[in-house]
Amino acid sequence: MDRLTNYFFGLLIIYLFIMEGRANDHLMILTGLGLSMVIAYLAFLLKWITLDAVKPVIILGTVTLGFGGWWLALALIYFFLSSSLLSMLRKRLNPEEELDFTPGTTSAPDYRRDGFQVWANGFWLATFVTVWFLTGIDTFWIASLAVIAAATSDTWATEIGTIRPGKTRRIDTFRLVEPGTDGGISFKGILAALLGSFSTALFILPVFGYIVITATIVFVSGFLGSLIDSMVGAVYQNREENELEESGGHFSRSPQVQRNNLVNWVATGTGGLLTLIILNIISL
Repeated sequence: MDRLTNYFFGLLIIYLFIMEGRANDHLMILTGLGLSMVIAYLAFLLKWITLDAVKPVIILGTVTLGFGGWWLALALIYFFLSSSLLSMLRKRLNPEEELDFTPGTTSAPDYRRDGFQVWANGFWLATFVTVWFLTGIDTFWIASLAVIAAATSDTWATEIGTIRPGKTRRIDTFRLVEPGTDGGISFKGILAALLGSFSTALFILPVFGYIVITATIVFVSGFLGSLIDSMVGAVYQNREENELEESGGHFSRSPQVQRNNLVNWVATGTGGLLTLIILNIISL
């Protein structure tokens, strides 16, 4: 699926570059391509992403800067850089993590992002910013930033919330669970989610004149997207516990990774869609 997404947005860039772009658009798209290539290969050399994530990073970066401009691109770089550094910090502070996933958890010692993870967090960003590029409707640019806010909020909550020691509770039952459990929340994780969404929302300040209301909407939508991630994760956790009981405790890593990517896709989409809905209600 990540390859199909690569092809779709890659061909879309070429089409819009030729058919819709003006001279300034051409410059921004080419700048985005060059900068994204540097960042992608540097991230790969630093072992922040896997080899199959290089293409998605280049394409997503090109779309973001080429169609959305510098401030949206800087917000994306901020998300990527801060998330990678927090992943390294978590790994250093949790050296006891197992080489494999513990059943029902999302933490793992390998903090590199793969292609599926890139698009799980970036699909809606690429979609909304492309619509903004074609229509010029500002709400889609703001929704694009809200997608990044949701991704930052969720990732910070996961990386900081799973640092030991600390208590983690299921969002639906509030019973104690292991840090990293799907649907788990913690005090430090919630604070991290709030800070991640708030700091990302600040990137809207240099762009729009109606600053306070739009920044607040992005902040709230991003944080709610993170909570949606936990709630959807709790649903999958319930199913997984039933599957473990039926299979006698057998655990498969791959399906869980795919579920985590799907949950992230839903959470980031929720952040963007909430922003669109709220802004349209306000404008009535």
